[in-house]
Amino acid sequence: MFLTSVPRTTLLTVTATLLAAIMAGCGDGNETQRYADRVRVEGFTLVKAAYSNGEGRSYLGPAGEGVPTVTAPGLTLTSGGTDTSYLFYDHLATGQGTDPDTGACQVTVYEIRDRAKAVDYLDDDLNDSQQRAVREGRSRIVHIDVLCDAQADK
Repeated sequence: MFLTSVPRTTLLTVTATLLAAIMAGCGDGNETQRYADRVRVEGFTLVKAAYSNGEGRSYLGPAGEGVPTVTAPGLTLTSGGTDTSYLFYDHLATGQGTDPDTGACQVTVYEIRDRAKAVDYLDDDLNDSQQRAVREGRSRIVHIDVLCDAQADK
């Protein structure tokens, strides 16, 4: 009913306005997503991003041990964390970052322990060569979860 009662030119104008706002950066996600966009993992490439009660980002990089160098505005990480030995990942670090645009954000870094499960989790986000490198232990997957205060209450 609504669409039939609105003139076509009005619909086109509204659509054009929304597209212009998105292109101008007004539709650049919530605070959590914007902070996650500023996270960098040295030597790693972002391969997957997904939002579900926080922003989760998976990065592919060289094999190694411990926490890779992770940077973001105002971020301080502490190695280790709670005992997650019953899960399929190793908790590497946790911390908090802050940015005037996003407020305070919790950041958790972990690595998927089982290489086959890491490949299964990322599925089509990795090409055949990347999947093989993870399975053979030449590459690893580091996952970073971000949740900013603005989204924590929602």
